[in-house]
Amino acid sequence: MAYSIETSLKCGLRTIVSTEDAEISAVAKEYGVEVLDRPDKLAKDTSSMYAVLRSEIPKIQPCPDLVLLLHPTNPFRKSIHIKAAISYLTENLDRYDSLVSVVKIPSKWHPAGAIISTPSGKGMVMGKIVTLKEKVKSYFTGVKHTKPTLDGAPISQRITRRQDYPEAWVPTGSIYLFKTSNLMKGSMYGERVLLLETEDEININTEDDFLLATQQLQ
Repeated sequence: MAYSIETSLKCGLRTIVSTEDAEISAVAKEYGVEVLDRPDKLAKDTSSMYAVLRSEIPKIQPCPDLVLLLHPTNPFRKSIHIKAAISYLTENLDRYDSLVSVVKIPSKWHPAGAIISTPSGKGMVMGKIVTLKEKVKSYFTGVKHTKPTLDGAPISQRITRRQDYPEAWVPTGSIYLFKTSNLMKGSMYGERVLLLETEDEININTEDDFLLATQQLQ
């Protein structure tokens, strides 16, 4: 959390931490930023970020026209990216409702080439996915798999030529900048989203991500 706070302060931004946790609140105050006490009902594993923002942002006075959401799980975002994001959106407020930092998806992982399951009225219809472990096991048990691929149309409808893939991006999770007025319309994004392409960053969601982040500091 301290990394995100320091980067925000470096950009000269009013910085507020929303939390219900006493320890987190103490760290935030140690860094000299404001703390917005979050209701326990909005601090559960099932709580959505949108629900938190819609409930808590109006409590900030004076209420800001723009909000920059900085997840603490993205500690290595650069201040230059934040400044660029603010500049791009404020110069285009008549054209866009929000800005999201993204990284381009390499052709190897492009969604156009992905094999997906087929939705049905009863959930997801999927064939048997064979793993190497299962294959090895079959040699010893005599069990044979008859459905090594997914059922349905998606695999047959894939774009097979890499050159035909459309450009695609995925959010990095590090910068979400949006108009406060979006929150009353059902999402923080609004209808017109500006993409800011940045370098790929570590997004800490797993223990492996945390270890990778720790190694980067060494």
